[in-house]
Amino acid sequence: MPNAPLIHTGDPAYASPVIRAPSPASSVGTAYGPDETTQSDSELSPEAFEQKWSSKLKLDGPRIAEELMSFSALIQPLPQNQMEEKMFFDVILRGLRARIQHVEEEETLQQMLRRGSRIGLEQPPSDDNIDNLMRGMVTMSTTEPRQISDGPWKGLSRNASNESFNYEDTVVKGKQKL
Repeated sequence: MPNAPLIHTGDPAYASPVIRAPSPASSVGTAYGPDETTQSDSELSPEAFEQKWSSKLKLDGPRIAEELMSFSALIQPLPQNQMEEKMFFDVILRGLRARIQHVEEEETLQQMLRRGSRIGLEQPPSDDNIDNLMRGMVTMSTTEPRQISDGPWKGLSRNASNESFNYEDTVVKGKQKL
């Protein structure tokens, strides 16, 4: 086989990726300032540094939504001053609003499930004739019978057996045989 195609099974069927150096920070509009790590942070081991910032950011603690869900006004001590009382009231109010919203969403979902699909309740077309269906969808503006014009071809009907055209009659002489 002189013209057999060369197939390299080790090559991917798609184009190889373009590998290039990353863009410099200044080209994408980001300029980093000098390192502002404190002396105490730079002396910590990587594990201790990670532990310190994990506890500061409260990554291992519960989320705010989880705290609100687990909050119980019955377990909490009574507030001692006006500011604590206001915060206590706000937390209870937020919890009640969240619970009301949850109950309303559940009720809406239950209503939708009870109601079910309404596809079987749609009335099928009363007629299988597509012309009657289309006429029923189009409204007529007048009650008079419509006048339909025949178009520009009405006066051009000829009896093909009586007339014959040839090249000489139409082009050379410029007249038609009648």
